[in-house]
Amino acid sequence: MSDVPATLPDGTLTFLPERLNRDPAVLRGLTNDEMWVALIVGAVLGLILGAPLAVATASIATLPTCMFLCMALVLLGGGKLLRRAKRARPETWLYRRLQWQLAVHWGISSHYLILHSGPWTVRRTRRPARPTP
Repeated sequence: MSDVPATLPDGTLTFLPERLNRDPAVLRGLTNDEMWVALIVGAVLGLILGAPLAVATASIATLPTCMFLCMALVLLGGGKLLRRAKRARPETWLYRRLQWQLAVHWGISSHYLILHSGPWTVRRTRRPARPTP
């Protein structure tokens, strides 16, 4: 046997392990996209909190300092919370959960999900027994 994996004529591998298709965890359990979202949320939060503080202290350096601190807190704290929430769940769980929250609470993209809940019933009619010959 050769050490070279089996390839198709176009050069693609015939076997790729499942984990190669997943986004890798970059920092504290966050994938690359989740990390960028956490950094943007932290920067916006730092801007909102730092602007009045910069005006009150009359120092413009307070604004980027507050933004940096909020970004670090959101990245580290959010990563820890998100890692716990995603543990032992499917890869798309977080995105489906967010989609469900938007659909239930704000009515956004509700046509993609089934939102009806209720008891599951199976209605069967009882057939008369066949006469034995």
